[in-house]
Amino acid sequence: MALSCVPAALAGLLAGEVVERRLGRPGPTAGLLALAGVALWAADRRPEDLNEIGAREAAVAGLAQVLALAPGVSRSGATMTALRLLRVEPAAASRFSILMSLPITAGAAGLTLLRSRHVPAGELAVGVPVAALTSAIAARALLRPGVRPARGAAVYRLGVAAAVAARLHRKGNP
Repeated sequence: MALSCVPAALAGLLAGEVVERRLGRPGPTAGLLALAGVALWAADRRPEDLNEIGAREAAVAGLAQVLALAPGVSRSGATMTALRLLRVEPAAASRFSILMSLPITAGAAGLTLLRSRHVPAGELAVGVPVAALTSAIAARALLRPGVRPARGAAVYRLGVAAAVAARLHRKGNP
C-alpha cells in the first residue's frame, strides 16, 4: 500500500502546480468531472471476479492516483475506476481506494498549507476536523455491505459537471 502512493506523490511534487495552472479553470474542470464520472460508471458495470488486491492491482491503482492531479478527478475515484476495470469487486475496490488515498490526501493538504501561509489558524482549527469527520462518516457509509459507491460517485460527478457547464453557458463562457 505504501509503495502505491509513490507515483502520485512524486507527480504532485513535480507537476502539481503546472497541471493546476493549465486545467484549473471551470471549463476544463467540468469536462474532467464528466469524463471521470463516465469512466467510473462504465468501470463499475464490469463484472467482478477478484476479492483480493494483489501487487498488479495495487500498482495500477497507484498509477491511477496520478490522474487525480487534474482538477475534477478524485484520488479515490481514480483508484476505484482502475480497480473496477481490473474486475476487483466493489467493496474491496472501495476499501482499498479509500485507504490508499489517505496518505496522499494528507500529504497534499500539508503541502497546500505550507504553500499558503496566509490561512488563518481559526479556519484551520475548524476546517481540518470538520473535513476529517465528514470523510470518516462518508467512508463508513460507503463501506456498508451492498453499497455500490462507484455508481453514486459517478452520478455526483456528472451532476456537478452539468451544473458547472450550465453556469458557464449562462455566463457566455465556453
